[in-house]
Amino acid sequence: MFRLLFFMILLFVNLQATIAKDTLIVAVENEIPRINPAYSEDHDAYINLVFSGLTRFDENMHLQPDLAKSWNVSKDGLVYDIFLRDDVLWHDKVKFSADDVKFSLDAFKNPKNNSSVYVNFEDIKSVEILNPYHVKITLSRPYPALLDALSIGMLPKHLLENEDLNTASFNQNPIGTGPYEFVKWKKGEYVEFKANENFYLTKVKTPRLIIKRIFDPSVASVELKNGKIDAALIDVSLLNIFKNDAKFKILREKSADYRALMFNLDNEFLKDLKVRQALNYAVDRESIVKNLLHDYGFVAHHPLENSWANPKNFKSYDYDPKKSEELLISSGFKKNAQGIFEKDGKILEFEIWVMSNDPLRVSLAGILQSEFKKIGVMSKVMAKPSGSFDYSKVDSFLIGWGSPLDPDFHTFRVFESSQDSALNDEGWNFGHYHDKKVDRALQKARNTLNVEERKKYYKEFIDALYENPPFIFLTYLDFALVYKSELKGIKPRILGHHGVGFTWNIYEWSK
Repeated sequence: MFRLLFFMILLFVNLQATIAKDTLIVAVENEIPRINPAYSEDHDAYINLVFSGLTRFDENMHLQPDLAKSWNVSKDGLVYDIFLRDDVLWHDKVKFSADDVKFSLDAFKNPKNNSSVYVNFEDIKSVEILNPYHVKITLSRPYPALLDALSIGMLPKHLLENEDLNTASFNQNPIGTGPYEFVKWKKGEYVEFKANENFYLTKVKTPRLIIKRIFDPSVASVELKNGKIDAALIDVSLLNIFKNDAKFKILREKSADYRALMFNLDNEFLKDLKVRQALNYAVDRESIVKNLLHDYGFVAHHPLENSWANPKNFKSYDYDPKKSEELLISSGFKKNAQGIFEKDGKILEFEIWVMSNDPLRVSLAGILQSEFKKIGVMSKVMAKPSGSFDYSKVDSFLIGWGSPLDPDFHTFRVFESSQDSALNDEGWNFGHYHDKKVDRALQKARNTLNVEERKKYYKEFIDALYENPPFIFLTYLDFALVYKSELKGIKPRILGHHGVGFTWNIYEWSK
């Protein structure tokens, strides 16, 4: 109610704006510190505007050629012959070649560069340049996700070979081969781009593009309604404002993005398996989807439900508060006079940390606190700004993950033991989760060529997560893209974390 009232006040005091026909202004919630593919963490809409990869994905998430025009893969999955386009220019008019591919892949896996995508390239044994437009990649073991991984943007060797990738000024003034050229960056507000007149796939439809950073969904809604932006992902609670307005269209897009409560296995209570299982049974996920998301999503049980690796049958934690209490009692907890579980004189309580500038996660944390209290478990919601606390050191954290690409992405790095952030600075296993069955299944799945065998290993992984839960999986999200009805060329696609990917074909958008 407060959000709606806030929206109406802002709407009343704003006047309708007009955006030039040759300009697109699109709002996104996140701003990254470096516009460089080596440091992409799937939260940004900027990198794929400036850079292009060897491969790309169409609206059906089918792999297509990009900087590579074709490829051959050996039967044993160890050798990739990549044949490159010979008509591609970097934005500074230098010709793209195999030198750039070798430089990029070497840079991504070089530990000195601290690349957030290193794990996708660690199995590369060598990269050989056979001629300026033919590269041979040899792996130390099969990695069937490689072609998906090669959709990452390539880097220009001629600009970066003598630079420290971590601190290069290039990160703030990027030059790529993608559909848009970088123009200007006003930190915290917007990034401006212009069309790449030499883009090799097609003619870019709109000459000028501004990506505006607006974290608050209410503000994004107001700016869209008042004509200050052309498109944005809008909170579903605000959609009624646009539904009967002919000036706007609403596109519902599915995603692989899920929300979950991450347990820290260093916590004295949460390291207890029965406690984690009990808390899983305590949550009414169906109610969350219906009442909080207004059915814009579906109940989450594991991290691969919007993937080809999703098994037909899997075990899940249904809403069963009685089962929760039975598990806690069997683990030695008893209810005190106030109806709160305790053991050895200690009350069963912990903190739920959440980013205060994410309204959905704050709401989810509040719901979890209420659900836990119903069964006699105390929790305290700690809402702090993003970046102000260490995810790996808090009791629990309202987390989000999910990738529409190969199932290896956002599983191996999030759940495998070697990716524990306490052991690996670039790992995403912030809850310090270690499980031998999970490790074995993920390793087998990432290094097995046969798709049916990979499905079998991912089923083993999902079963192991159920037996020893690191998270309470809550919900998958659908996203609502609201845009001016005059915009043409927008195509839906399954989206990634935080809705990344809704601008995947923005070079085809036009007014």
